[in-house]
Amino acid sequence: MSKRLVMAMTMTLGLLVSVPLFAHHGSASYALDKRVTLRGTVTRWLYASPHLLLMLDVKGENGEVTHWVLESQSPTVMYPSGYRKDSFKPGDEVTVTASQARNGKPVGRIIEATTADGTKLGRGPAGQNQQ
Repeated sequence: MSKRLVMAMTMTLGLLVSVPLFAHHGSASYALDKRVTLRGTVTRWLYASPHLLLMLDVKGENGEVTHWVLESQSPTVMYPSGYRKDSFKPGDEVTVTASQARNGKPVGRIIEATTADGTKLGRGPAGQNQQ
């Protein structure tokens, strides 16, 4: 095989593999025009690529607890907005504004958050394109 053919096949394969990754990073599954404000207890905080994940237990008016899973962009992208590895810890009481999943499940995309000590974490890139 010629070097050109190998190069062309490698580039084609790279493009085919990378396209689904771009689709994964969209926000189409969230109702960006509908925001929810959640006050709850942190059960887990994952400060890792590819997405920040904040898991909360939120008590409803009826006393029933709903487990929410909220995501944002990568730590590198969200760092300038104040998000750090130690921003949240299990047991912290926090307030988060998020765009809920279109299907109504307790899943969302973080717009902004207030930590247990009152620190406000900015909107950052995850919230910039949200109304």
